[in-house]
Amino acid sequence: MAEHAWATIQRNGGSTGGKTAQAAALSQMGPIEMTEMIVKDNFFKADLSNLIVRAVDACQWSYNHKSDMNNPAHNKFFVSYLWTHSSEDNFFHMLWKLIHKQVPSVQDYYCWRIIANGQVKGQNGNWHADHGDKTVLYFPIEWAPQWGGSTHFKIGDSATEIQNKQNRILIFDSNIPHYGSGPTVDNILRISIAFNLRTNKAYDPTKETGSVQNLSHI
Repeated sequence: MAEHAWATIQRNGGSTGGKTAQAAALSQMGPIEMTEMIVKDNFFKADLSNLIVRAVDACQWSYNHKSDMNNPAHNKFFVSYLWTHSSEDNFFHMLWKLIHKQVPSVQDYYCWRIIANGQVKGQNGNWHADHGDKTVLYFPIEWAPQWGGSTHFKIGDSATEIQNKQNRILIFDSNIPHYGSGPTVDNILRISIAFNLRTNKAYDPTKETGSVQNLSHI
């Protein structure tokens, strides 16, 4: 496992997007108190990071996903279903095992789903909270800051922007309102891998075998 470096979190007051619809959706979620957010760079060793790039290159994408699948106003973007709790072990679940071993704050959680989100220019996500108790996001591909693609969070009156950066991992409580912005340039696919977690005490195997099609993305 690579040596971890703490990333800088940019935090300012006011709205992150300035969009009326986004602000209205956010206000309906109510106040959220952030208990923890972790950002670490160079998380995996270089050889494993390169393998992850090759793995996401082989993803099969579907254009049928939204931040909230039940909200007709939300923007569509691409999704690739990588693993669920009822699936056999695979490469992406192996990545979760490494994360689980190396990050103390997720050791009381289990992963029930892993997906890849894909966005091109014009496919911003919408404000939403995730299913589950904690979310781990991993950004696998090479990325330039001028391409946009940040993840935005809202906690009270504070807005936080986490930039997209290759081999960066981002861990946060799933009830924090957030959205991923699409690239600002043409012909670039923003990819984030989402590991959706639940606490061990919340385990209910009857909820792990259902379809993943109707769940929100990150």
